[in-house]
Amino acid sequence: MAWSTKPHGSAKQTWQVGDAVNVGFLKGLEVVKKIPTPGDYAPDAYALWQPGTDRFYRFVPHKGIARCFNLAEACAA
Repeated sequence: MAWSTKPHGSAKQTWQVGDAVNVGFLKGLEVVKKIPTPGDYAPDAYALWQPGTDRFYRFVPHKGIARCFNLAEACAA
């Protein structure tokens, strides 16, 4: 079985501060802060807020999402 050599398309969501995004089954998350990770070759992290439940999350693409108690924890390294 061969791997596809067709390049994937652009991302369907924008990840700028203030944008609404969906991550898996979590819908309507607002990007609060982009947390750059220079030097470690890992993707940038994002602090997310779900207005309907007032919950905060930290999301790292290809690594996963974690629920946090507050914005400070979501922004911490």
